[in-house]
Amino acid sequence: MGSKEATFPLRVAVRMTGLTAERLRAWEARHAVVEPLRTPGGSRRYRASDLERLRLLREAVDAGHRIGDLVGLDLTALRARKADPADAAADPSELEGIWSALTRLEGERLQALFEQKLTAMGPLPFARRFVVPLLHEVGRRWADGELSVAAEHLVSALLSSMLVGALRAHRTAPTDPPIVFATPSGEPHALGLCIAALAAAEAGAAPIYVGADVPEDDLVESVERSRAEILALALVTLPKGEAEAVLRRLRRRIPDRIEIWIGGAGSLRCAPIRGVVNVANLDQLASHVALRRLARDAQGSVDEREQ
Repeated sequence: MGSKEATFPLRVAVRMTGLTAERLRAWEARHAVVEPLRTPGGSRRYRASDLERLRLLREAVDAGHRIGDLVGLDLTALRARKADPADAAADPSELEGIWSALTRLEGERLQALFEQKLTAMGPLPFARRFVVPLLHEVGRRWADGELSVAAEHLVSALLSSMLVGALRAHRTAPTDPPIVFATPSGEPHALGLCIAALAAAEAGAAPIYVGADVPEDDLVESVERSRAEILALALVTLPKGEAEAVLRRLRRRIPDRIEIWIGGAGSLRCAPIRGVVNVANLDQLASHVALRRLARDAQGSVDEREQ
């Protein structure tokens, strides 16, 4: 095939992109969305970059874009063009139904309203399209004096419990790469972490959620005991110097074969650290998970041939 780059068969492309084989072939024939390599026998082989492009195209089309308007875009433009509704600002009209219950601290009523949304939307859309804008609005109203600290704590506690429950209920496959999700000591914010774990699960990972404010020794032990391939840390309010010191110590203590991923607003303040990957957003997280699954599939194919 004239290339030493790892490539993957059609069945892997179908699984990793969410496209059917028929739709993928039609897009290739009508729109030349990618140009797969060919084996001597004529079978299609896809590069990792082909699979990312196909996944982004599928997500953009699912979001309402026409495939004909997308085919000329590169990967960067596709990521921006996808127009995920989760990134939109909160719609006050959608959120108004919960404010009376929240201001009165009516926990049972709030939970019932949230559960209705979760059931209707599914875990990850609920987290991205409802929870994220809701929390932005809660923060704004708290800052303006419209909500009490108790109300802010109540909504955070309810949503955290629901998202963790949804995460625990997610079924994983033996081929899904295990990832430990946590925040280090001094970092108490866990809602974003849980949303990231849900996004990773949807992308094909096996998340191991250990929660917030986890001591360094316990982080190392969690990775070792779970045989995780990745440690994913959320950073929000931890001071820059403390965060960088923790990351450097963890990188020294954890074997090089185990990757460290960081995300959250606090991760943007950290200087680059060798062996630590900064994951900018949930879409990039999904891409990283997809590539890790591809690597596992490729290794599995090699192991099968050697047996």
